Amino acid sequence: MYYEVYYEVYLDSIFLICLCMNRYLLGLTALCLPCAVSHVRLWAGAALGAVGNLLALVLPAGAGPLRLALFGAGFYGMAGIAFKCWRGKGLVKAAEVLCVCFFLLGGALALLLRLLPGREGWLASSAAVLLLGTVCYEGIRLLALRRQKSRESCRVNLHGADGRSMWIQGLVDTGNSLTEPISGRPVAVLEKRIWEQLYPEQPPPGMRVIPYHSVGKAAGILTGYPIKDMEVEIGGIRQKCREAYVAIGQEGLSCTGAYEILLQPSMLET
Repeated sequence: MYYEVYYEVYLDSIFLICLCMNRYLLGLTALCLPCAVSHVRLWAGAALGAVGNLLALVLPAGAGPLRLALFGAGFYGMAGIAFKCWRGKGLVKAAEVLCVCFFLLGGALALLLRLLPGREGWLASSAAVLLLGTVCYEGIRLLALRRQKSRESCRVNLHGADGRSMWIQGLVDTGNSLTEPISGRPVAVLEKRIWEQLYPEQPPPGMRVIPYHSVGKAAGILTGYPIKDMEVEIGGIRQKCREAYVAIGQEGLSCTGAYEILLQPSMLET
């Protein structure tokens, strides 16, 4: 005797679960990568990944290679849209972190589903899965934030007069909160010798007076200038910082010469 079994699959519920889980996954990946991304790009990447996941799930049983290809394409599209990494070291780094966060988030969710009572009751609903996914995401996110370093090393490309351009070592410093008083734009602190190499004769127009106060030192005033198309590379990922200011420090920023410019984290927000 044979019995026919029918399953009702709600594609809208599956898409919603995939969308939210992909957003959590990209959010955790963004915390681990040394760059800031916008919520719009995170949701756009999550939506593309959800479409790929949904198409892979509705394929017939014999379409294993195509299903894997769709999952892979969804992963690639998620990383490309969210972090603007379509090739090179940036893509490899984003893919590595994305896979680690995928197994971490999936493992935490599977553990909760196994330990909590009612697996065949309320836990089978879409709302319960989303709720547990949110709990896992927030828990992992808070742990990652606690362990996140206050400073991150980077490379900065600066442009000067007469087509001059140079790469220097920098730090993304959460302790740097300097802003230009009139526009409120973030301010990076650059060593004087680097500035003199970029502008040996005439500084650019738009000079500003930038007050500062640091721990253990008296307050003072720095001279700042607007700088265009400053490029920052962290972990193989490059992004441009537009409409920022650079203040000229009179002293060396590092005793060992490990870095020559201090950036604000807000300068990396896009």
